[in-house]
Amino acid sequence: MRFRSLLLLAAGVAFATAGCNSTTAPSADLTGTYGLVSVQFGTGAALLVPPTEEGSFALSATTYNLTLTGSVPETDAGTYTATGTSWSEVSSTTAQTYTGTYALSGSILTITTVQQGVTVVAVWQKLT
Repeated sequence: MRFRSLLLLAAGVAFATAGCNSTTAPSADLTGTYGLVSVQFGTGAALLVPPTEEGSFALSATTYNLTLTGSVPETDAGTYTATGTSWSEVSSTTAQTYTGTYALSGSILTITTVQQGVTVVAVWQKLT
């Protein structure tokens, strides 16, 4: 009987302390250079893919450098944080902060942000 009580107590302590841990998963290492797979500016908008739209996205541990060429050319650079599934970037070009989510699946990085009221979904393939 005493063993069962200790087992229940240990299970209870493990369960209680598990709730004290952060529910945010550790961030993945996103450093590298990515090539554009697709980008969509707005819900229901056309999905732009190479060769109509081409781009590169370089990430260090804290900074990004974005270049899009084609039908929606854009260059931008700044800093970012990626924690759990949350994404936040601060553009040094526009001084704007954009927040959203990111997902990394193998070598595919998907970033969804809202920029000036427009949802932007960019999908990137890691090159290096």
